[in-house]
Amino acid sequence: MRPERSHPGDAPRPRAGAPRSRSVPQGDWSFDDLTPGTGRPQRPGARDPRRDDRRDADRGRRQAPRRAAAPQRGVAGALAVLGVFLVTLAAAAADSYLGVGLGTITTIALVGSTVAAVLLVRRRDLATVVVAPPLVFVGVALVNIVLAPSATLSLPTIATLLIRGFPAMAIAVGAALVVALVRAVSRR
Repeated sequence: MRPERSHPGDAPRPRAGAPRSRSVPQGDWSFDDLTPGTGRPQRPGARDPRRDDRRDADRGRRQAPRRAAAPQRGVAGALAVLGVFLVTLAAAAADSYLGVGLGTITTIALVGSTVAAVLLVRRRDLATVVVAPPLVFVGVALVNIVLAPSATLSLPTIATLLIRGFPAMAIAVGAALVVALVRAVSRR
């Protein structure tokens, strides 16, 4: 009667700390199981690179290659908002120099720079630029109050600037929203 071959799961496991045997039983491997270039048996479950190449070639014929996602063009949202802030701040400085407070030049600069930012920004950052004009205006108003020699930083001064600046903020958000919607619809 022939002794039955044992399967890898049937063999008793060595105890912790016991040396592991690196020899492979004579009847458990063939020359196909040798690691290419070394003449040594492969580890159980190791991949044969020759077979992997053939499988990859078969996969290439069966499936169309995947397309990588196209990199998005445009400016990052934070950079666009910073640009809107700097342009509006420069216009506010000109407005304060030529007149009293934030006026028409600041409104035109806020609306124009916001529309330009919406046109230049990446698609995923459109919402960032659309909601930015009120925050930009508040920041510009605070800088204007701090730097203006005649104004003091008080609650009534801030409230007056924000109430007077509401039309500028509303026009800028409305224009940004319209351009963003047109841009979003035209791309689909």
